[in-house]
Amino acid sequence: MNALNRKSPIWHAVIWIVAYVVLVNLGDWLSELIGGSNLATPLLLVAFSIGLVFYVARNGWLNFYGLGPLRRRSFTGTWLYIPLVVIVSLQFFKGFKENLDVTAVLLIVVLMICVGFIEELLFRGFLFKGILAKGTLARAVLISGVTFGIGHVVNLARGYTGTEQLLQIGFGILLGIVLALLFAVTGTIIPFIIFHVLFNISGNLTAENNEYNFWMLLATVVISIGYGGYLVGRLRRHGADQGVREPMIPAAREVTR
Repeated sequence: MNALNRKSPIWHAVIWIVAYVVLVNLGDWLSELIGGSNLATPLLLVAFSIGLVFYVARNGWLNFYGLGPLRRRSFTGTWLYIPLVVIVSLQFFKGFKENLDVTAVLLIVVLMICVGFIEELLFRGFLFKGILAKGTLARAVLISGVTFGIGHVVNLARGYTGTEQLLQIGFGILLGIVLALLFAVTGTIIPFIIFHVLFNISGNLTAENNEYNFWMLLATVVISIGYGGYLVGRLRRHGADQGVREPMIPAAREVTR
């Protein structure tokens, strides 16, 4: 995989994304087989997350993919990520689902922590940097953002309706582009992981309300366009973060035996 990452970083990202999608579907199938929602998927994704962390850390790629420690510059030009906080908060106005038990909540929380971490690393890390190595910053932002949104079509296999699927894709494309712009500005994905986790948890624990979802999507569009416009302007004035401006992956560390 190291050699593939250096030779064809886009394919490296695609292979990891495909592996993730296959693992989620396998986990869902196993969960149905043993008769419980989200029983197997969280365990598989915990193992997958640990493997990803080990893979990236062993090769010395944590900073390159935005997993380094947060610093003051991680918040410079982000409006302290307040627009993301607002988007997450909007979901809680729907109220929580009825009949939630402790086990179901814990399984959802574990699952969404893994999903948030994995998807941010794969799309804002691997795919974004892979595209940037072969193209422009604009292409990396647009392609990684749109691919992230369209990728949610796999949720059709999880029983989502067509309307729910369209809403997810719409949310995914908008937020994918905004998060890619933020990565270009800051060079870190840690705040996005936190946002992604909280957004997914709130979406799974709050009550279904299609009318409210429509207005929430509209509010998200307005916030995302405004925030995205600001981030584009900042990139034009100040350029991308230094780490993002170095798209070539550093040499993997030698592993001593």
